[in-house]
Amino acid sequence: MKLSSRPQFTEADRVWDLVVVGGGTAGIVAAKTAATLGAATLLIERHRTGGDCLWTGCVPSKALIRVAAAAAQARDAQRFGVRVERVEVDFAAAMAHVRSAITHIAPVDSIEALEADGVHVVTGHGEFTGPDRMRVGDRVIAFRQAVLAMGAAPAAPPIPGLDGTAYLTSETIWDLEALPADLVVVGGGSVGCELGQAFARLGSRVTIIDRAPRILPLEDPAAADFVEAALRRDGVRVRTGHAAVRVEDA
Repeated sequence: MKLSSRPQFTEADRVWDLVVVGGGTAGIVAAKTAATLGAATLLIERHRTGGDCLWTGCVPSKALIRVAAAAAQARDAQRFGVRVERVEVDFAAAMAHVRSAITHIAPVDSIEALEADGVHVVTGHGEFTGPDRMRVGDRVIAFRQAVLAMGAAPAAPPIPGLDGTAYLTSETIWDLEALPADLVVVGGGSVGCELGQAFARLGSRVTIIDRAPRILPLEDPAAADFVEAALRRDGVRVRTGHAAVRVEDA
């Protein structure tokens, strides 16, 4: 799908009831809701609709978690009287499953699906030029209301030596073709915990590091303790109250 080849605005003087900047989950919901209520709605996305939920978040992570859960269940099958001599994970096939899940869901968040629901979509970078004007490329559009739903991106911590390594983030980890033998996860939040457990179940030696006194510091302590116990059962080494001071090649 070549987004850049799509035509631009067909009504140069139109005033849109709502302009939505960002075609991720929040932007899609806002745009579809407004269009359903009868508002003339324009959504601006500079890359691809679907956002991190489709491409690097919810969909790929849950697909990988499903694969990891299958491996864990196979290893634990003996307690049900099912003997599995050896569990082997084909990581390339697992990642192919992840990509197939993305491909399956992508049409739901596509430009075609949005336009079928009455949302006009353009590809480009939006820049405000006034309280009711926005520039996209060489066009200036007028609007009555705007919703900003640009999402977020992972931030690399200022750890000495990190810049000189091929570190991964929650966005780039999906490009892996081979299972890492060792994986250090810096941050014990929800994303770090779910990726840490998944890769441990797939066969990586995983260490989660967090400077906070416990993982999931924003969650209920009892829930965090429950999750930590589950991580440890899967072989994850949890190091809370620790900070990464330097990154060096092994």
